[in-house]
Amino acid sequence: MSVYIHGDNIATKLRQVKGDDNLGHLKEIEKKYLAWRKKIDALKGKRKSADIAKLVDALNEYKNFIDQPKFRKEKGNLNGFTSQSKLHSTVLEEFMYHLLIEIPQLLGKHLEFGATHAYSNLYFSPASLDSFETKSGLSINTKDQDFAISKKVQLATSLPPNEAKEQHIIHVPVVSIECKTYLDKTMYEGSVATAEKIKRGNPYSLFLIVTETYEVASNVDPAYSEINQIYVLRKQSNRETKKPIQADIVEDLYRNVEQHLSSSWRDVNAKIKSGKLI
Repeated sequence: MSVYIHGDNIATKLRQVKGDDNLGHLKEIEKKYLAWRKKIDALKGKRKSADIAKLVDALNEYKNFIDQPKFRKEKGNLNGFTSQSKLHSTVLEEFMYHLLIEIPQLLGKHLEFGATHAYSNLYFSPASLDSFETKSGLSINTKDQDFAISKKVQLATSLPPNEAKEQHIIHVPVVSIECKTYLDKTMYEGSVATAEKIKRGNPYSLFLIVTETYEVASNVDPAYSEINQIYVLRKQSNRETKKPIQADIVEDLYRNVEQHLSSSWRDVNAKIKSGKLI
């Protein structure tokens, strides 16, 4: 899948647009998107605190633009775009790529970036004894992820006595991120279940939620889940006056992923010497 998921969304809509009003909207959005990309490109190779702050300034400018009511198809507004169109939600998904691709540990690595069908587990479910003679019945479960840093892995099976072979491609995430404009209780519970499944497939995967606002009740404690961290970019709920996305929390997200990618995941001997195994 494309790493420029928001830009591709705009391009697809321009090819399929019907109606002069939304055509005008899309051309306006495309112009602003290209200006946003230009600011991001000027910061390539730079990830000091001041650089991340500039990235966030550019993100806030673009978000303030695209979040205008005229671009949302809501009650009383016949034009604009619905939440199902993913025009607004893909902004954060693409921003994750622009932010994290500059992590030094990723340089030269054969990894995939962006939305993916992340591997969670596999099992065998042959249709019958006869079919099991010629087919393994291997089934693979995946979970859709908004953004992941993952490795494409090819699985091959052979079936004696005739040595028939089957091949399967899976995408194993080392970082898995769900992006939300807001996080409510239903979304949170879905993410908890997804985190458990992703960690079952790769216990060394870092599972994060990145949301603009947080709407889950205060008596729900995410510490009891497999979610590693929930980043609330605006540090607020939706009921408060809208604040800008905060640069310090975006930098914390970047440093967290950077630390995860540079750490040893399964060096037990080194952990024994440190005195801490988990």
